[in-house]
Amino acid sequence: MSIQHHRLRRGYDIPVKGKPQEQWKTISSSSSFSVRPPEFHYVKPKLTVKIGDSVKIGSPLFFDKRRPDLKFASPSSGSIRDIHFGPRRVVERVVIDSSSTEEYERQESFRPNEIRNLSEDRLKEHLLRGGIWPYIRQRPFDIIANPEQRPDSFFVNCMDTSPLACDPEFALQDKKVEFQAGIDAILRLSDEVHIVFSGEKKNSIFSDLKLHNPKGIFFHSFCGPHPSGLVGSHIHRVRPLSSKKTIWYLNARDLVSIGSFLLVGQYPSEKRIAVGGACLRETFYCKYKAGSSLKSLLSPVLHESENRIISGNLLTGTKIELEDSLGFYDDLVSVIPKGGERRFLGWLGFGCNLPTWSRAYLSSFRASVLFSALLPADKKKLYPMDASLNGELRAFVKTGDYEKVVGMDIHPSFLAKAILAEDIEQMQDLGIYETSPEDLALCSYICPSKIDFQSIIRSGLDFVLEETS
Repeated sequence: MSIQHHRLRRGYDIPVKGKPQEQWKTISSSSSFSVRPPEFHYVKPKLTVKIGDSVKIGSPLFFDKRRPDLKFASPSSGSIRDIHFGPRRVVERVVIDSSSTEEYERQESFRPNEIRNLSEDRLKEHLLRGGIWPYIRQRPFDIIANPEQRPDSFFVNCMDTSPLACDPEFALQDKKVEFQAGIDAILRLSDEVHIVFSGEKKNSIFSDLKLHNPKGIFFHSFCGPHPSGLVGSHIHRVRPLSSKKTIWYLNARDLVSIGSFLLVGQYPSEKRIAVGGACLRETFYCKYKAGSSLKSLLSPVLHESENRIISGNLLTGTKIELEDSLGFYDDLVSVIPKGGERRFLGWLGFGCNLPTWSRAYLSSFRASVLFSALLPADKKKLYPMDASLNGELRAFVKTGDYEKVVGMDIHPSFLAKAILAEDIEQMQDLGIYETSPEDLALCSYICPSKIDFQSIIRSGLDFVLEETS
């Protein structure tokens, strides 16, 4: 087995305190579960349940009006307690009261050799019927994959370099059988599969596969600062995108869910997640029931202070409340101080204990190359960062720094201006098809003008999708 090695020089690892410790913690179960349809971008939900209905784990809750065969399943058995609607009667949340016993919608299960021999159409039908298909996403446009198409290639991302990230090498170390089954399944969907894992690991668990059909499988290792762990950086280096190409992708934990579903015939309601952040008494990994309230998980370890709970990482995550659930695509809960307090002297301070990208503070001396060379890796200075913006929205300033933190050869500032001008041809020339909001998240972090690059990229992708579909 040959492995292609890649190293990214550009990027930035945010020195944030609170990385999840590699220890497992048992948490109490929750009686309240919820599903948020707005999480699934470019999906128009149509409910199949009403208040008071009984559901099982895996029962369909809603489907996409554009693609009625695309169904979204219940993560819990019980009864529908409430349905929240937003403006124009858009479904925002489906709340489920769980039952005392877990009941599953039974689906057909397969042995490993049967998975390898499934036809493409039968596999797609099975994943759609079981509510598993939403795990598979596509580029361009960063939306749920269209089952009526066949991708040019398929990427499996088995690494994560985002702040406080959940390490899949630790979280999924006992899921090799399910991972293998998932690989066998996606080989039926594409002729070319790329498996990407961290080059920082000497022996990755994701490279130890029993390849029954090695033709079409390619292994890659990526090293370097964030965003070296993003699938957008991998695609750009390995199979650059264009308007005529379609690439499907998913991460290791979702591939394990697909493999588990095929082997057992039950909707995978359990997730392996990490809990981190400076506002916790302890950080840990745990087994989490998808869709369950975070109150029982966080209450025992949460500091009694103002904090910000985030579903996902600090760059791309979503602000949630204690009673909310973790996002469908997230495997990390981040809890940081809310911030907002005034600092002595404000921006005139020396900043000895504040992080800085621009080296405007004295703390940059500790992070300098010469000084860091004298310190062991585990002595790197970390900061209990809060949710403060440290400024307000102002005029766009061209600094030349954005290109230094993006894992692809694009010009973020010019692309953002083309999107704001709604110039489709210029967007295409500047690489809109290769991008996703998460790829430019670091641009928002370092931006002196506080420009939200992620929302701009999302609006640009939606505009091109609507105009070209």
